[in-house]
Amino acid sequence: MRQMRNALVGVALAALCTPGANAQMAVIDHANLAQTTLEASRALSQLQQLIAQYNQLVATYQMLTSPTDILSMATGLSVPSLQNPLPTTNLLPGMLTGQTAASGAGVSFYNQSHIYTPTDGSVAGNQLIASGYAIANIQGLASTNLSSIQQRLALLSGLASALSGATSITQVNAINGRIALESNYVQAQQAQAQNLMVMAAEQEASQRQQAQEEHAREASAIAAQYKAAAQ
Repeated sequence: MRQMRNALVGVALAALCTPGANAQMAVIDHANLAQTTLEASRALSQLQQLIAQYNQLVATYQMLTSPTDILSMATGLSVPSLQNPLPTTNLLPGMLTGQTAASGAGVSFYNQSHIYTPTDGSVAGNQLIASGYAIANIQGLASTNLSSIQQRLALLSGLASALSGATSITQVNAINGRIALESNYVQAQQAQAQNLMVMAAEQEASQRQQAQEEHAREASAIAAQYKAAAQ
């Protein structure tokens, strides 16, 4: 065993002493390393550009598709009584002719201006009562409509604030559409106010006509009495 171990040690020593048998040191190619580093830098730059482009596309997509709940903006504008403050058309004839007692805002106007209620049941007395109701109702309707317009104009500032804080094209378009809708409401109410003025003027003319017809009826009755007495 000792002889074999000595033989192996001898072989190892001979190998180490043999020329060219030493381990080789690594040789570095500086030009190749510089080229590889440059290519990696270019790839990283391209990747960063792609990431920036992707983020820009995402932001653009969100600006174009971001949902907007316009009903949650200026919720006071969605109150039905504000959108259409006047009563339904089937109630207007009775209110404007005085066949319906003063109601709503008209009660306040009636109480402020009312002095006396005829109780004789005559045509003239009934006309006087109806005229008082009609005037008060017209004043109440006009006041309610004007108050609605003023409230709507005051609440529109909320939509203006929402527009200034919009973060997407979709939101801007939606809010502009809501503002246009509210503008149409205001224009409709202004048209209602003008129609109400026309109806009030016609009601006044109708009352004058009724008074003239009553005078004519009384005159005709008196003439018939004189004629009958003369015979």
